Amino acid sequence: MSTGLISKLRNCMAATGLAVLGGLAAANTSGTYAADGYGAQDNDVQSNSAYEDAINRHLNGNDIQQAGAFARSGSAYHPGGYENSCGCEAPVCDGSCGIMENTCGCETIGCDGGCDTGGHGMRKSRRKAAVACQPWWAHRTGGYAEFLYLTPGSSDLIHAIETDGLGGANPAPTGPMGILDMDAEPGYRFGLALAANQCSSLNLAYTRWDGGDTNTLTARPGNIIDSQVIHPSGLTAGAASLQATAAHDMSFQTLDFNYRQIWKRTENSVVNWSAGLRYGNTEQRFVGSQTIAVATGLTTVSTDIDFDGFGITGGLDFERYSCGTGLFLYGKGMGSLMAGEWTANYRQVNQFGGGVIANDFKDFHATPVLEAELGLGWMNHKNNLRLQTGYMMSGWYETVSTRGYIDSVRSNKLVDVGETTTYSGLTARISLLF
Repeated sequence: MSTGLISKLRNCMAATGLAVLGGLAAANTSGTYAADGYGAQDNDVQSNSAYEDAINRHLNGNDIQQAGAFARSGSAYHPGGYENSCGCEAPVCDGSCGIMENTCGCETIGCDGGCDTGGHGMRKSRRKAAVACQPWWAHRTGGYAEFLYLTPGSSDLIHAIETDGLGGANPAPTGPMGILDMDAEPGYRFGLALAANQCSSLNLAYTRWDGGDTNTLTARPGNIIDSQVIHPSGLTAGAASLQATAAHDMSFQTLDFNYRQIWKRTENSVVNWSAGLRYGNTEQRFVGSQTIAVATGLTTVSTDIDFDGFGITGGLDFERYSCGTGLFLYGKGMGSLMAGEWTANYRQVNQFGGGVIANDFKDFHATPVLEAELGLGWMNHKNNLRLQTGYMMSGWYETVSTRGYIDSVRSNKLVDVGETTTYSGLTARISLLF
């Protein structure tokens, strides 16, 4: 077979292959432009042009590789499609979390002109598109700072009362009492979130609150002060004084680490569940003193109560969002169960002798904590700034409180010392998201 004939057969086969390749490129061009809204006439022109150009390039001496490069270049080939990606295959809201496409907060993706063939430009465009695609309910990486203004409950302590001094061991009260009742005090909470995806995140939060109160009770003429914290022992039984002072301090802190994930959602509502670990600590200090009208002189009573516990935590939170205003209603409920040791000590010291009355208490048990919060917030149109304020309440159950412990020591009954302590008040938070 002559060399000329072989050459003609080779060119014929190559032309046939290029015809198929050109047809595929033209079909791709037609489908792509049709998806972009071009008319049928424009599609035919573009298809014929791509087909003829591919054949002419080969007949003019270009090899198959050059023709294939042409088919892969230009506007006729878009591996990511045009819709919401500029051909960069940018992430879009595809309902992978169970939400409809293009819902509130997810309709402004669009082509921003930042898509190019360079690696840096493509990565930058993808990051921009990913941020723009975040719907309002999406979990985001970021941090927050929160102001707490809480009042402790079930913590008021009566350290002394005024009596008429008559009636022996049971004098009649005359009205005034020395009460340590803490008012609202400021606290704070800081937190960080690391989003795993739009539907889940890891969260770390630290909370601290400190409060205290002091009180002085002075007897009116003709009356005396009866202490409610001094142990009713022989030396001080029935003893009277004219003035009593006391101070009481409380604090708590928690460190939480949890996993949070979307459970249920609609276009304008979302419910998340969370589960994790918690470390909790609470401290209470009390000092009370009064001068007894006997040889003991100034008598001082002090107590120190501490708890350190570790356990599990979990709960639910919800938000209902208004796309038109950026306002949202939120609520959350959390519960934790921390196991740890409660330690407490009681000391009574007399100025002029009489020895020291003391007690040391330890008890390892579980302490449940329940928390609830409800409030209103606002989020900007970029979904990266959130402001919210609300009312919260927290209950610590089976705690050893100062007043409960002192009463137990004075009555010599150190069983079932546990009480419930609450914290309630206002919160205000600012969150920055990325």
